[in-house]
Amino acid sequence: MEETRIGTTIISTELQGLLYITGIGVWNYDGATGRFALDDTCRELFDLDPDQPTSLALMRERIHPDDLPAYQQAVQTAMASSGEFAIEYRAVRRDGSVRFISGRGRVVPHLPGEPIVVNGVCIDITERHTLEQKLKTTELQLRTLAESFPGLFCYVDRDYTVRYVSDRYVEHIGAPREALVDRPLAELTGKARFAERRSLYEQVLAGTSHSFEEGRPMPGGSERHYAITYHPDRSLEGEVRGFMAIGIDITELRQIERALQQRTAELSRSNQDLEQFAYVASHDLKAPLRAIEVLVEWLHEDLAGYEQGEVQENLGLLKQRTARLNRLLDDLLAYSRAGRDSGEVEVLDTHQLVTDIATLLDPPPGMRIEEDASLPRLLTRRAPLEQVLRNLVNNAIKHHPTRQGVIRVYAERRGEQALFAVEDDGAGIPPQFSEKVFQMFQTLKPRDEVEGSGMGLAIVKRLVELHGGRIWFHPGRDGRGTVFKFTWKAPPASAADPTHEHAEPLHSAG
Repeated sequence: MEETRIGTTIISTELQGLLYITGIGVWNYDGATGRFALDDTCRELFDLDPDQPTSLALMRERIHPDDLPAYQQAVQTAMASSGEFAIEYRAVRRDGSVRFISGRGRVVPHLPGEPIVVNGVCIDITERHTLEQKLKTTELQLRTLAESFPGLFCYVDRDYTVRYVSDRYVEHIGAPREALVDRPLAELTGKARFAERRSLYEQVLAGTSHSFEEGRPMPGGSERHYAITYHPDRSLEGEVRGFMAIGIDITELRQIERALQQRTAELSRSNQDLEQFAYVASHDLKAPLRAIEVLVEWLHEDLAGYEQGEVQENLGLLKQRTARLNRLLDDLLAYSRAGRDSGEVEVLDTHQLVTDIATLLDPPPGMRIEEDASLPRLLTRRAPLEQVLRNLVNNAIKHHPTRQGVIRVYAERRGEQALFAVEDDGAGIPPQFSEKVFQMFQTLKPRDEVEGSGMGLAIVKRLVELHGGRIWFHPGRDGRGTVFKFTWKAPPASAADPTHEHAEPLHSAG
């Protein structure tokens, strides 16, 4: 059998070939000569030429200075006991690059005073070290992610052993981390709950995720609500190694939901009160009002020829006031009922709708209402949209400073909405009244100048908002007149009748 000598070490050529293939280098230090003998693998690791003489000083230069003290200490300890040593260190190559080395050595037994002989092996673990660093970095990133997660995080392996809990989980349990990690899951949840959920855990370990909600008592006696998800953790081969338990605190969300439910109930009661008030206004109040109107008519007939003082003028004012109060009651009733019983969804030709409104309102001969070709056919409810457009057009007619003018109604596409506009060439509305005009009982002119209850635009705003839109106004072209604009959304899909044909969705309006 052929042999290879490395210093005082003799190994077979076959073994040397095997060591070379596996990347294991063999070296020998002879204390009598102070020289190192290294095989080809070791020379490659330490970046030494094949025929380059070696020495203790040269080898020390090849070990990273930060690792040299620990290396020397390990060797000295082994020499003092004629034992073995093992250490990981860095080798510095001639170009300055670093390789990570795992080395082992053994001091050959010798008598006191005799030169020592050390045999050793070394292997390049740079790739392993790089991988370990990457794994540590990944683990750190995962821990950072788990700690930054705004909830509870726990990892459990297949043996139902808790391997990791986040800081928030520690706070939730109210126990030190060491009492939670590397402990059976049953100790963390309690035996009763563990037994109750055992089948659920088994399903997760079989590869199925599960989500649910539950309330949990806190150490202080309060209760928190959590949305919990159990998600399996798989290896690269797809094998389930454990599962992650993730809990998100939804206590505030549930509190908000309860507050909304309470607010909805209060709003419902308020609407009922409003409806009751509208009933009273339309029946109990209008009955005596009709009696007053009749009395005014009787007085007017009895005093028809009486011209002294201001009797006739005052009777006229009284009749005017009762008529205004009657309109106010009607408008209050309309406001309370805005959005109720608004009819079925239908295909509505809004161009024809505006034409019908113009005919119904019968404007003065010098007033023209133009229906623009942009007005679409759309699937919506007729009654509320008709009331909005009618009120806006009527408002433009009523407040126009002259009996001649143009009112133009048009529309355009705005994504999922239709944008309608009613534009006039009247006196306009000052910007400071942008909010006032939509309030109840508000008019910009004295009621003796322009008849009205001040409810028209309030009703319009209520209807538009009930249908998911908004309304606003701005000056018209060249600063003349006013343009009222409002958006109109499609009704819910469940309200639409699929049997309707030839309807254009709102997003195609215009």
